[in-house]
Amino acid sequence: MHLTPQAQAVMLLTVSFGKSESQNGKPFSNSEWAKFAIWLKDHGLEPAVLLRGDLDSLLASWVDRTVSIARIRTLLGRGAALGLALEKWQRAGLWVLTRSDQEYPERLKRRLRSESPAVLFGCGNKALLNTGGIAVVGSRDANEEDLAYTERLGAEAAAQGYSLVSGGARGVDQSAMIGALARQGTAVGVLADSLLRSATSSKYRKHIMSGDLALISPYNPEAGFNVGHAMSRNRYIYCLSDAAVVISSTREKGGTWNGAIEDIRAGWVPLWVKASNDRDSGNRELVLRGANWFPEDMTSLSKLFGEPHFASSQTLSNELPLLGRDDDREAGSENEKKTGASSITESQLPPVSATVIPSVSVPESSAVVNVDFYTLFLARFLELTSAGPMAVDDIAARLELEKTQVNAWLKRAQCEEKISKLTRPVRYQINPEGKNQTALFEK
Repeated sequence: MHLTPQAQAVMLLTVSFGKSESQNGKPFSNSEWAKFAIWLKDHGLEPAVLLRGDLDSLLASWVDRTVSIARIRTLLGRGAALGLALEKWQRAGLWVLTRSDQEYPERLKRRLRSESPAVLFGCGNKALLNTGGIAVVGSRDANEEDLAYTERLGAEAAAQGYSLVSGGARGVDQSAMIGALARQGTAVGVLADSLLRSATSSKYRKHIMSGDLALISPYNPEAGFNVGHAMSRNRYIYCLSDAAVVISSTREKGGTWNGAIEDIRAGWVPLWVKASNDRDSGNRELVLRGANWFPEDMTSLSKLFGEPHFASSQTLSNELPLLGRDDDREAGSENEKKTGASSITESQLPPVSATVIPSVSVPESSAVVNVDFYTLFLARFLELTSAGPMAVDDIAARLELEKTQVNAWLKRAQCEEKISKLTRPVRYQINPEGKNQTALFEK
């Protein structure tokens, strides 16, 4: 396996070679590497120069509490360990990509920027890393019905020409990949552990040899299971795809849930959730927080990449009564006070409304069934702040939303210059110098 001096330096600084490592010889974390790489660039240096230059001179102005020059020197001195590891990995058919390589996934760099992995290990068809496709994620302990559904979804994605991206773990991940590959489709598996073992497994070898499969991992190919790795790799699954589907999740628990919440907050790709009758499932809660119900009809998966699909207005009123008008809620509260208890059934609840103040003209196409939750949030935000700016706690309370979700949407709206942030105290209002108010609801 031939590596450029640049790649060698990056690997020496960021990759664990499986030995017990002291704190002074611990490889850089993603955030540490991002900071160091930016410093090198700002000083006109490349990692490769560290292999042949005088570190004390080159890094004279480098100051960091956790990344000392002594630590850098220790890491760069692991050349023999790197050579032995590369020889072993090459025999198994593995390859290595760093951010500077042309084949490195463009979607990862664009969406994660400095947080994209410094190094990717892999086997199989590198070209698949830049094809996008549909990510399918879910529980390792999904029931048989969900596993069969997942396999059908993988097969349907392949039949419609979409690559499948998943995590390669048992359960939903493997079912999705098996479904796609059995239909002569393609798949990318983002593994949290044991890449070397998977690369030589009979389960995958045929598909690797045929060019239909790529397995990658940002971790040492020989690393065993690690909860932190399993959680953190989820973002790479989303960011390699163009749309994502959650088959099953447990509320506030596990990698599937955390990965989905992270995607909702970051807005990497449209997120879809399989309908579930299990009231204990986290799927319903994901929709409450901004995901979309996966359409019943799988025959046209192209809709996953466009405008979000929403459930019927009845389903929305039953499941998602979060953005209703304040006066409707207040009227309901008055009735409760008079009767002593609420006798209103869910079917009698007022429908979710995107009503805004009269001065704003919202296009007719922005009916509830045609807009996403972020757009509904903007409509209610505009109404709430018509009398003046509001604090985030007040916004969250009035809309009955979690503060973390409100903060995520406010941050997104700020980036889009749709709202402005005031200080002392911190409050938010529609940006008077930004886009016109009608444009708030345009994609």
